[in-house]
Amino acid sequence: MRGVQFIFLVILAVLLLAAPPVGALRIIPATAQEVKPLPAAECNEVRTALEDGLPVGPGFRRMEFEFPPNEIGIKGRICRLLTVGSGAHFEGPKIRTLVDMHAHIKAALTLAGWRETKETKRFTERSAAGRDVFALFKNNAICVSTILIGMTPGYEPTSDVKEQNNIYLGALNPFEREWWIALDCFHL
Repeated sequence: MRGVQFIFLVILAVLLLAAPPVGALRIIPATAQEVKPLPAAECNEVRTALEDGLPVGPGFRRMEFEFPPNEIGIKGRICRLLTVGSGAHFEGPKIRTLVDMHAHIKAALTLAGWRETKETKRFTERSAAGRDVFALFKNNAICVSTILIGMTPGYEPTSDVKEQNNIYLGALNPFEREWWIALDCFHL
């Protein structure tokens, strides 16, 4: 029971301390207009597309956030769809890696009419540390997907788990992995 309580506290800390995607601050020009979050109905359409298209257990929670202070001067609010959980909740035969999760999220949104453009490609980021960022466009709105995967506190990945910027999740037990998936959507 203590393990479950600890994992809950870690997930809560991630929810409260998580920063918005770095890529979201790079695409808007220095003379940025104020952005607006997707209206609740549009944000719920994105949520439905994700929940219908992803083979994972947890659903997405819808929230609204202010852009944090930044050097570019972006102001406004975003609609954030967020889900967190362990590998036991997210992984299965169709999702074993960060690349798999990226592909499923992108496919679900593409099926709902979202598409990649020259501008949204600026958001693309993948790190060896288990972070994947990409964005899609629809009706003068952008949704930035940020997927984070990490090891549970106290676990250090070994060389048999990482190779060429990929984390091989299959080498670990699902409860040894944590997933954090957020989509930040806003109108330009």
